[in-house]
Amino acid sequence: MRRRQRPDCDAVRLWRKGPPPVKARLAVKDGVKAGQEVELGRLGSFTIGRRSSNDLSFAGTGVSRKHCRIDYDGDLYWLVDCDSHNGTFVNGRKVTKCLLYNGDVIKVGTVTLAFSMPEQEGEEEQAGA
Repeated sequence: MRRRQRPDCDAVRLWRKGPPPVKARLAVKDGVKAGQEVELGRLGSFTIGRRSSNDLSFAGTGVSRKHCRIDYDGDLYWLVDCDSHNGTFVNGRKVTKCLLYNGDVIKVGTVTLAFSMPEQEGEEEQAGA
């Protein structure tokens, strides 16, 4: 009787878990924290607001205590406004829930954030070639 050949361990891990999570980043473009970058590669929610308990907090004017959050479901990043007083804007448009793409500009009160996904950058370059 022939024994079944065992699959490669990495192939089994990919089959069970799927590909590794995309490493998206959020860069602060202005204000006191200008130049700061935060990685968003984990499942769940990443909160943004004035309260220090948020993952990214700002003392800026127009920023609510819990202003918005970025949800990652393993495939996509969604920006969700948390009923903020002044609203959340993506590329100049007020949003309540919005799918994020590489290069999107997020405005939270007086703070500007840039969303980037390195894996999408490579795909865009290939599509343009």
